[in-house]
Amino acid sequence: QPAAAKPKKAPEKIQAIMIGDRLVDVAYNLGVVPEAMSVRCSMWPMCKELSTASQVLGCPKCIVERIPNIVPSTAKKRGITRIIIEKHPEFCIYKPKVKPVNIVPLLKDMDLTIEYVDFSLGLESAIRQTAKLLGREAKADALINRYRTSLAKAKATLPNVKSGEKVVIISGVYQRATGKSFLRIEAPGGYSDRFVLEPLGCVNVGDALKPANTRVDRGHFMIRKLDALAAAKPDIIVMTGDAFAVQKTLSAHVRKNPALAKVPAIKNLAIYGLPFYGDSSVIEYPDILRQWAAALAK
Repeated sequence: QPAAAKPKKAPEKIQAIMIGDRLVDVAYNLGVVPEAMSVRCSMWPMCKELSTASQVLGCPKCIVERIPNIVPSTAKKRGITRIIIEKHPEFCIYKPKVKPVNIVPLLKDMDLTIEYVDFSLGLESAIRQTAKLLGREAKADALINRYRTSLAKAKATLPNVKSGEKVVIISGVYQRATGKSFLRIEAPGGYSDRFVLEPLGCVNVGDALKPANTRVDRGHFMIRKLDALAAAKPDIIVMTGDAFAVQKTLSAHVRKNPALAKVPAIKNLAIYGLPFYGDSSVIEYPDILRQWAAALAK
């Protein structure tokens, strides 16, 4: 019989506030979580898991523009004197002006130690920088090697995907209180294009479903009807968010509009629930890419 798996050691919580999801992701994979954090929870599914251990103060935009006192007051209330901030040349492609370092002017005249991790030097450098700040230098090499191995495995699967496949990405939201489902289409040019579809050689044809005068917000646009799938003719439909919301709505539309049954993705049952990647789970990226490649493989 195989030996029982060892229980995963809980991360150590440190007296610090971290600002930036990539930073928190790297710290977590080094075995550390902060007392409080500012991250893009709407972009980062892992935020929900980590929020049970670390207080979420809001996203990096919110803590500067909407609740500018939240970081100073949290630090003062909890006796935190250390702030660790992510530096990134393109923190959020949807909100170019939002940067974790924007919090710094709000922390002046406070007795705080402010430290930075610069992701512009590459992920491996960021891992080493973070490890040094957290006293986890001994774990840096193992994490880097794990990432390299995972990335190599992911890249090895890319040739299995047929180049030029047309993809529509539908993000679902299901409201338990009302039983209602809401759908958003990921517009071309966003995170999925940059980090997943382009490496796989696939094309986002979501624009074909965009109603006139509909605004794109954070890379997505709302949609009520899926009839335009008949014209878009995607080879693959990817469901992010709540897959049930997408499945339920799609099923209802196919019953009402039998022409949708001829859409290649629906006809061939090429409809997959996959994780959204918003360049937050940087350590987990190879595994996410590999999962998408497995789903889209010919």
